Amino acid sequence: MTTHYLDNWKQYLTNDDYDYLIQYVENIKNNIPNHKMIILSGPSGTGKSTLQTDIIAYLGKENCGDYYMSCNFIYDENIKPLGFFCGIDGISKSKKSNRAIINYIKYKQSFIASTIHIEKVNNKLLEYSKIIMMTHIL
Repeated sequence: MTTHYLDNWKQYLTNDDYDYLIQYVENIKNNIPNHKMIILSGPSGTGKSTLQTDIIAYLGKENCGDYYMSCNFIYDENIKPLGFFCGIDGISKSKKSNRAIINYIKYKQSFIASTIHIEKVNNKLLEYSKIIMMTHIL
């Protein structure tokens, strides 16, 4: 059995979440579309940012980009295969921003977002997301 670069995260996630994450990342690496956004949710200190850093190290910086909740990235012609959002809960009432993100997901753009307050994320956006609960304090 071969090991994956992200195997050290297996101990911190449910089997289902770990398997989904690995498939998601491998899809990006192999230019296969993903059908949802991943939202990493949990309190501070549970590894959300560290996991994102490990994913960037695995995929390479040239394949990953940070996108801001203003959603101005929609005008960027150089969108990376994987985009990271921080503060996805801050746009819960912005129909325009949520719609833009959902449209990108529908057109198979891969995103990983992180939040401490999953309950504040727009419900419509949650329909297009896989939530991975980060509960282990590192």
